[in-house]
Amino acid sequence: MFLDKDLDERGEVPAPFCVEKFNFNPHNIMGDFDYVDGQPRMMVTNKGFFVDKKGRRVNKFGWMVLTNQGHLMDRLGRKKLDKKQLTPEGDIPKLFTLSGKRYDIKDVMGQFDKDQLGRIVPHTSKNGKDLLDNMGRRVNDKGYLIDPNGNIIDVNNK
Repeated sequence: MFLDKDLDERGEVPAPFCVEKFNFNPHNIMGDFDYVDGQPRMMVTNKGFFVDKKGRRVNKFGWMVLTNQGHLMDRLGRKKLDKKQLTPEGDIPKLFTLSGKRYDIKDVMGQFDKDQLGRIVPHTSKNGKDLLDNMGRRVNDKGYLIDPNGNIIDVNNK
């Protein structure tokens, strides 16, 4: 998706494609879930609302939402995306790579447990050199999937 040489000085996706640099880290607006077969296990309240395992309200895509408003918020409760910026269903629209190919931000995100503050908790490889997500895939410190050269890749290793 993004070559190592195209990443910015902090190792993040380059502008203008860097969602995190100017707006948010997608891991900070994703609810905290247990995963079954690679899919988040969402809970539903008796009123029909989706919640994560910490009881925070999420939409059907797993993004944390401000109650009754539909705006996406981060783990600190700050509004990060207005409802008008989302698809009609409430998901983040597809983004674009440097070559103009569309991708879903979830395709480049690893799956993690989160600590009490909602930060991702990557695992360390047996050799101690690499960070891994819960599925054993190599990730960088921001939680993006990477190849052996540090290039950000999608779930299909592209």
